[in-house]
Amino acid sequence: MAAREHLTESGVRYPRAMLPPDALDDLASSLQRLGRLLASRQATSRVTQAAKVEVSQQGAALLRSLLRGGRQSMASLAAAAAMDLGAVSRQVRALEQLGAVRRSSDPDDGRVVLLQLTAKGRRMAENLRTVGVRHIGDALRDWPEEDARALAALLGRLIDDLRATPVPSRGRNGVKAVS
Repeated sequence: MAAREHLTESGVRYPRAMLPPDALDDLASSLQRLGRLLASRQATSRVTQAAKVEVSQQGAALLRSLLRGGRQSMASLAAAAAMDLGAVSRQVRALEQLGAVRRSSDPDDGRVVLLQLTAKGRRMAENLRTVGVRHIGDALRDWPEEDARALAALLGRLIDDLRATPVPSRGRNGVKAVS
């Protein structure tokens, strides 16, 4: 089968090649394992303990999102952290009680609440980032730099493609998929 060019959401073009179903199943399984690992409370607990930051799993995600994105609305923060707006609201209250986050009104639209890290919240988020980055760095220690950079680029491209690709309801050969 001839490769054809594919354009990702980020505008990167690359040749598309079809993998056999068993390779795609292996990839899906590995991605599920990675997702479970990264989303596990145990993994988050190890990072928060090492960073000496006492927050919930969701609180840690919000701190990291605010560190990356700066001051933002509740809705933007929920999208950045891939969380439900109600959960974000509850976690923001807990982070406010810790003195890590502060609310302000949007100067352009007083109905919109903006959230930002306090100095304490920035230290907490930076500690979480430092420990997380060091953990990944240690895991990739024996990898050549070009492999680690390729992994980052490929995962980013895969995320773009998964977001842009509709989930099929039928197999490619017209046979209804098993549900």
